[in-house]
Amino acid sequence: MTDLFEAEATTTTTSLDLRRLQRQQRRAKRRKWALVLIAVGLVLVALGASFSYNFVQESFHKEDVALADYDGLGQGAIQIEIKPGDTGAMIAQTLYEHDVVASVEAFTKVYSDSTDARSIKPGFYFMQRRMKAEYALALLLDPNNRDLRKINVPEGKTLPFYYQKIADLTGASLDEVEAAAADTDKLGLPAEAGGNLEGWLFPATYEFNPGVTPTAVMQAMVKKTIDVLDAQGVAPADRERILTVASLVEQEAKLADDRPLIAGVIYNRLSQDWKLELDSTVKYVSPDTEGAFVTQDEKAIDSPYNTYLYAGLPPAPISGAGEASISAAVSPAQHDYMFFVTVNLQTGETAYAATFAEHQKNVQALQAWIQANVGSQE
Repeated sequence: MTDLFEAEATTTTTSLDLRRLQRQQRRAKRRKWALVLIAVGLVLVALGASFSYNFVQESFHKEDVALADYDGLGQGAIQIEIKPGDTGAMIAQTLYEHDVVASVEAFTKVYSDSTDARSIKPGFYFMQRRMKAEYALALLLDPNNRDLRKINVPEGKTLPFYYQKIADLTGASLDEVEAAAADTDKLGLPAEAGGNLEGWLFPATYEFNPGVTPTAVMQAMVKKTIDVLDAQGVAPADRERILTVASLVEQEAKLADDRPLIAGVIYNRLSQDWKLELDSTVKYVSPDTEGAFVTQDEKAIDSPYNTYLYAGLPPAPISGAGEASISAAVSPAQHDYMFFVTVNLQTGETAYAATFAEHQKNVQALQAWIQANVGSQE
């Protein structure tokens, strides 16, 4: 009996100890995982702090770079080139490489903030070294700050005038300009011009970058002539004829309203196979004689340009015609006039006549004006 109670007591004690041991093991395991989780958490916190620190440091560094900018207008002149197609970032890089601005970011920021920056034109600009970015942008937006080579050719001028202007513009000699003019294929002169540049260098104002060559200048002028003819709807086969008529109008018309009227007279005489009898064509082959009118000796000059001797148009234009004269040659006034004469050399007033008798009266009016204002003239 005693053995029975002792055995039972032993069994009970063993069960209690076992349960206690299991509880201790579970607590130990929980403590182990807790320590693991705490360790992982500390690692994550450390990594996050490091990332945050680096991010903040990088942000401050970028901000410092963006704020790297010079003060003032700078000093020490320099010329920089903005090329066609350059973006704001590319312009900023160019300025930075030439020490115009302190950083690419400084200029990029003012460029992005400006509504006018996209209007910067390609070309060469006068700048200063070590400029504040916003002042550098202002210089690039100032058209007067571009280094340009300008040439202005008025209407009614002939090739020698063009050649001298081109020589003055480019610094080339007249011989060099004339040599460039001789290579008409390189200039883009159309075949219908027959190799003659006269009348194909459009009179206008042109702007070029430094270092422009005579060839490049004349290429631009020929292209402009073709563009104007195309805009007027002139077919390639008619270009030379239109330019020739326009050159006569340019030389003969004194007032804008006279251009289409004189063009009409020219076409009327051509349609009747009359000689044009224009002083301007004779002056083209005799440019050194003085006076507004041709002499009898000049009228006897044997040249296809002498419209007193030969019927029809001269073989080529006699000057550079402007757009208004080309328009008159394309769309002449419709009338019956066969004659015209300027009756007032000061105002340019011109009289028109359908018959020779009417024309003689107009000539007498001119002679009377000359007597009253100039005196006798051959």
